[in-house]
Amino acid sequence: MQSRALADVTLACVDTVNHALALRALAASAQRIAFGRVVFLTHGLPEDAAPAPGIDVVDIEPLRSRDEYSHFVLKRLVEHVHTRHVLLVQWDGYVVNADAWESAFGDVDYLGARWFWHTDGHDVGNGGFSLRSHRLLDALQDPRIELVEAEDTTIGRTFRTLLEREHGIRFGSPALADRFAFEAAYPIGKPFGFHGLYNFCRVVPPPELAALVSAFSAAILRSPQLAQLLRNCVALGQWLPAIAIASRVLELMPDNAEARMLLDRSVAAAARGEGVGRNDRCPCGSGRRFKHCHGDVSKRPAHDSGDGETADAAVGRALEAHQRGELDAASRDYRAALARSPDHPHALHYLGVIAYQQGRLADALPMLQRAVAQVAHEPEFHNNLGLVLAALDRDDEAVDAFRKALALRPDHAGAWNNLGLALHARNELAGAIDAFRRALAFKPDAQTRWNLALALLHDGQFQEGWDAYEARLQIPAFAPASVSATPSWDGTHAQHRTILLVAEQGLGDAIHFVRFATDIARRGARVIVQAPPPLVALFRRVEGVAEVVPVGETPPAHDAWLPLLSLPRVLGMDRPGSASRVPYLRADETLRAAVAIDLAPYRASSLRIGVAWAGNRSNTNDRRRSLPLHQLAAILGGIEGVTAFSLQKGDAEDDGGRAPGAANLVRLPWREDFEGIAAMMEALDLVVTVDTSIAHLAGAMARPVFILLPFASDWRWRTHRVDSDWYPTATLFRQSAPGDWFSAVSAARKAIESLAAPVHSIG
Repeated sequence: MQSRALADVTLACVDTVNHALALRALAASAQRIAFGRVVFLTHGLPEDAAPAPGIDVVDIEPLRSRDEYSHFVLKRLVEHVHTRHVLLVQWDGYVVNADAWESAFGDVDYLGARWFWHTDGHDVGNGGFSLRSHRLLDALQDPRIELVEAEDTTIGRTFRTLLEREHGIRFGSPALADRFAFEAAYPIGKPFGFHGLYNFCRVVPPPELAALVSAFSAAILRSPQLAQLLRNCVALGQWLPAIAIASRVLELMPDNAEARMLLDRSVAAAARGEGVGRNDRCPCGSGRRFKHCHGDVSKRPAHDSGDGETADAAVGRALEAHQRGELDAASRDYRAALARSPDHPHALHYLGVIAYQQGRLADALPMLQRAVAQVAHEPEFHNNLGLVLAALDRDDEAVDAFRKALALRPDHAGAWNNLGLALHARNELAGAIDAFRRALAFKPDAQTRWNLALALLHDGQFQEGWDAYEARLQIPAFAPASVSATPSWDGTHAQHRTILLVAEQGLGDAIHFVRFATDIARRGARVIVQAPPPLVALFRRVEGVAEVVPVGETPPAHDAWLPLLSLPRVLGMDRPGSASRVPYLRADETLRAAVAIDLAPYRASSLRIGVAWAGNRSNTNDRRRSLPLHQLAAILGGIEGVTAFSLQKGDAEDDGGRAPGAANLVRLPWREDFEGIAAMMEALDLVVTVDTSIAHLAGAMARPVFILLPFASDWRWRTHRVDSDWYPTATLFRQSAPGDWFSAVSAARKAIESLAAPVHSIG
């Protein structure tokens, strides 16, 4: 029954391979719509592929590749369209909701499902189910428009600007596209049509889909889209089509371990009465009843080892334990599966995942590599391999792994986020920001928004960066340890109010951001700071701070509060230069005098340098930002006229006796707390340090400081800069490649030599 007339629209499908499936798509699309014409452009229609009444079949040359198909649609489709629009469908995309048609669709020249992974405004859209005007088909004859990748990419991205500017072509809005069709993202409601084999489980009833599987060609059965459809059917509990798909895949590829595992899982579920009646015909296509075929639980599978349990069954039990967090039990069962089937890809993969979770990266990598070589169509395998490569600082390979995962599953939010992290580690900030945005489009998540914030701040996009930075407050690891019951301060009405600022994250962060307390005090507020105990005394000397209490103690009465690192946002700070006033920390005068006495024995003609080489070992990035003492000692060795003093709190100097040059370090007891370190800095000529709280303290005190940075530094040091937005007295020395401390140390040594030479000549 036809209920809608679209006389100005031709329904067309171009396909010279999947004849029966393409004809099915045309028939389904025209079921309730009277199109002006329905045409199937194909070559050599087989006798058993009979078109439904009303479908015109036009013979064309065979299309042997995607490029040949794309070129035909781009340049030749116009010859067969004589209506105002053409609705172009493919065998795996067709009309599913005729009632969703709206006149606004016909007001544009191109409309297709959105590409959610593009965020530049050119995201409409997918050509597998698309509406195109005759004006567009005519415009595509412009000789400047040549095929670039697929024809929909050529139209919607490569030449979109030209089409809009010179031909007046109108592309549908993202909102209109979402009402028209879906492909990679789940739709709201039920749009007019769809594209994508993996979406069949959402538009085709399970019994019909199970029957349809017999029409799938070998190429379809080998495709990643079919593999994803199988996973989707299992995830949705559609056991009939899952069994049919897995059975056909195994006929073609008997060693496909994933299909075997999913078949066993589906059969077991169906045997429990979930979705397949035991007297129904088996969906595998054997013609036998389910209870006499795949549902015969008395039969031992062909891949049984003989002891009553299959490798797949062991993996299934291991996965359940793994999901419960019982890693030891899961490991035992994964190993049991490997004892039965040494190359079982899922056992290899998830045993590698456990090794990664336990920090055994050298064990994890070869297992994940072996698994992905066998199951190259599984996006999660590539994603997890990328995580291990990234943890090993093999960022180029990690990027490649994440991109392979996304090629197989473009809506994989986790892989987009991981790609962003890997690109950020390579200082590719634009790519990282784009990846994080795409991840958020698929799955809004505080951790991903936090990652985006760091990339934005690193790139100097401060206004948006500060807003996104608030996501940290939703992450337990970063949220302040204490939260006040008073209202959060919004940056207004500071006069005559008492405002509590609560320190958060590391000691360096507290030192960095306490500068803003002065700005609030100048607005007329009484400022209380809740600080980590080691910094309490220092912060009491910050201009405008009325009171400092240690974190963990109950603060005095106050009118409003704010986490310390939220101040740039509420103060509207759009560039660091407005907050670069130093010094804002100073040493205790009494301690300065005492330290001066201890430094008196050292020659006044000497260049006195304070050094620090290690940060907080619990920091997840410490392995990148800290360096061995012997490498820092190499800066000092052989430079005449230099006396080096350790500023390393605690005794991270365990290798001091083994590090050449380290034995000459002067170790004074003042270095054991920040008050003493600050007093030493006042007496020293230069501080040389890695990126730790010592760097922030020297910068906040306006002391000359050389900061040694890893290749991918913290956001506040930006990229390719030798100076600092935050600390005018700082000079930055960067690794030229990941892990290359030699370049940074060598550059710092040359700078020290130039400073030491004039001091020594005076002596």
